[in-house]
Amino acid sequence: MKNKREVPDIIRKNIANVGKRIAQLRLSKNLTQEKLAYGIGIAKSYLGYIERGVANPTLETLYLIADGLDCDIKDFL
Repeated sequence: MKNKREVPDIIRKNIANVGKRIAQLRLSKNLTQEKLAYGIGIAKSYLGYIERGVANPTLETLYLIADGLDCDIKDFL
């Protein structure tokens, strides 16, 4: 069985910052987590995990979120 590697704190902080930025953009467009998640085909709970910095989304998911927010993925970084 493979051991899970430790993720450095700076990376965790950056993941959390991306999530916060997604939440800010979503709120600026008056979208609920439910509406955005449904529109892009992911679970509302997963979007919540991303926004709280708990989940580490794939690039594919980030592109879906960007499309749902009508912005560019670079706006998250």
